[in-house]
Amino acid sequence: MSARPSYTNEFKADAVALADSSERSLPSVASELGVSLTALKRWVRLAREAENGSGTRPDDPVDPVKYKALEARLREVERENDFLKKAAAFFAREQR
Repeated sequence: MSARPSYTNEFKADAVALADSSERSLPSVASELGVSLTALKRWVRLAREAENGSGTRPDDPVDPVKYKALEARLREVERENDFLKKAAAFFAREQR
């Protein structure tokens, strides 16, 4: 029997921000982050309740401009990683 994972409030806030700003489905975001769909739904619900109660998000550490820049950088790094995988496969075949 494994213990339930524990996540920081910052991680939860980042996960909610990603779920809110992404065009992907919640199951897709949960899978990408390695969290259960149930947990992500709960975090989103609690964040919305807090937002509706006070009018602002509590402790939202995500700067939208920085987030967009990081998202663009992530796409660039993923493209570079794909290229390197293909190059490694090519050179592995050449070694035979």
